[in-house]
Amino acid sequence: MTSGNDELGAQILRKAQGLFAEHGVEAVSMHQVAKAAGVGQGTLYRRYPSKSNLCMSIMQSKIDGFIDEVSAYLAAHAEAPALERLSGIMTKQILFCHADVAWMKELFRSGKLKDMKVNPFELPPFVFMVGAIRQLLEEAAAKGELLSVDPAFTASLIAASLSPELLVHFDDKGYTGEQIAAHYVRSFIAPLFPARPS
Repeated sequence: MTSGNDELGAQILRKAQGLFAEHGVEAVSMHQVAKAAGVGQGTLYRRYPSKSNLCMSIMQSKIDGFIDEVSAYLAAHAEAPALERLSGIMTKQILFCHADVAWMKELFRSGKLKDMKVNPFELPPFVFMVGAIRQLLEEAAAKGELLSVDPAFTASLIAASLSPELLVHFDDKGYTGEQIAAHYVRSFIAPLFPARPS
């Protein structure tokens, strides 16, 4: 029964995101979402009491997949240098967000993100990224590969520096996801790891 419920929830989110992407968040009613997903409005509202809640659920579904991807990357590259792994996960975060830049623009235009009233620094994706970054910085510091910085403070700073608004701004300026990631790593990650004397 649970898997059926999960499947229904995933179907609702897929249909809602498709409608939002095609017509814009404001132009789509909850009635249209229910009809597209093949569910009654009562079922939809029990799961998602508002359009803001529906938008947040779509984002959460994507974020869960991203966290799984980063965890798998770190496990598969456990022997790689900390700089390589940190550059890798930050590149993944940028590409993940940039892939949905049109969706983020639509959310900003609709004002739905402001309706959510959440502290972004307490959300699971931020907490997860801070933990992963801090672990890599502490590892590098223990090996003498890191500038003299506080890993906990620096991890929070790095994780907070990639706001969706900033990525939308760079996209508007014509940067690709790959270009944003390359510039970001070169500007903010690589300088934390000074070249070791040969």
